[in-house]
Amino acid sequence: MLVLALVAFMAARPPWWSFNYAAPLALLALGLSGRVPRLRLPDMLAIATGAWALAAALWTDHPELTVPAGYRYATVCLLFVVCRHVVRRRRDLLLLGSTYLAGCVVVALELVAGAGSELRQQGELLDVATRYGVEGREINATAYTLAVGVVVAMLLTAAVHRRPILRVAPPLLALPVVWGMLLTGSRGAAIGALLGVVVLGLAWLLPRATVIGIGAIAGLLILIVPLGFAPHRVALWLDELYGRPTGDISGRLELWPYALSTWSEAPLTGSGPGVFIGTNPFQIGPHNLLLILGNDLGLVGAVLYLGVILAACWTAARVSRQGLILTSVFTAVLLPIWLSGQWEAALAMWLALALVTALSELPASPRAAHRALPGELSWGKRPVLPQLSGRNAR
Repeated sequence: MLVLALVAFMAARPPWWSFNYAAPLALLALGLSGRVPRLRLPDMLAIATGAWALAAALWTDHPELTVPAGYRYATVCLLFVVCRHVVRRRRDLLLLGSTYLAGCVVVALELVAGAGSELRQQGELLDVATRYGVEGREINATAYTLAVGVVVAMLLTAAVHRRPILRVAPPLLALPVVWGMLLTGSRGAAIGALLGVVVLGLAWLLPRATVIGIGAIAGLLILIVPLGFAPHRVALWLDELYGRPTGDISGRLELWPYALSTWSEAPLTGSGPGVFIGTNPFQIGPHNLLLILGNDLGLVGAVLYLGVILAACWTAARVSRQGLILTSVFTAVLLPIWLSGQWEAALAMWLALALVTALSELPASPRAAHRALPGELSWGKRPVLPQLSGRNAR
């Protein structure tokens, strides 16, 4: 668990080398567990996704781009499987979630400290028209990482439901995380966090209806947005948020049709992970999950990848009311990022997905005390019956 805690902390504040060592550390944690993984549908789909991403080097025209990018896909899939296998107790989940959230707090405080002097000069606490980041880290990836921190805070609150005093800590830690996320100026992360809070309220009242509704909406938007069927007025409204209009959502309205056309060149297998970013004239990724997967892994890989998310959410949602709520929140927070972000191989997202399913599958905590029956003598947790004789013994 300490090995995975290190991975969780680095996932929250990712240096560039974190991807190089995340897979070996996950394998080390798997070996130290001393158990053979129980592979269920989400795990088998994750292994198939990672294997397909690595196998793309066999048919791509650019193996120098595909091999490292395929390794990143395989890394997050491996982390997902290992976390689901190793986390068997509530305290394991609390350790991983708390470590990740602590890393998010560190990043948020770095953002606040970096923007503090300029904000004080303006007499403000927040300036969404200006984007602030941490040196050496991509701003949008930082924002998305902090948005997942909000999900993890909600998950930790649910995990300590039998200890009311501890339930206050995750929401309090989430406050600086949200502040830092807003300082990045990422519209997708901010909309996702707000949508997550709204869905949390709805899921608390109507969990089953909410998870069905958010699942249907997410599936529909993931299909129609990259195909160009989304209303143009909505896109322009999103583009004008934060007072930074570009006219095309920072190039996305022009990029998405191009990415759709390149996917059509190899619809089933794709051109290979990393090839689109390294060869297209825009020199950036498609910034849409379906188009990323289509170009990197083709239709086969896209079905496997999305199948992991769907199977994991189904696994969590069908177990308990708590699973329904957390699945709804996770989907709501990540949906804007899936629609407009470049974050397909993110340690943070796959770690959070693994924790959501793990919490739903954990057994309920035993009752704190045993109410003794008349005539019983309590000794620790096990009642000791007095010795009986004669007729009483019968």
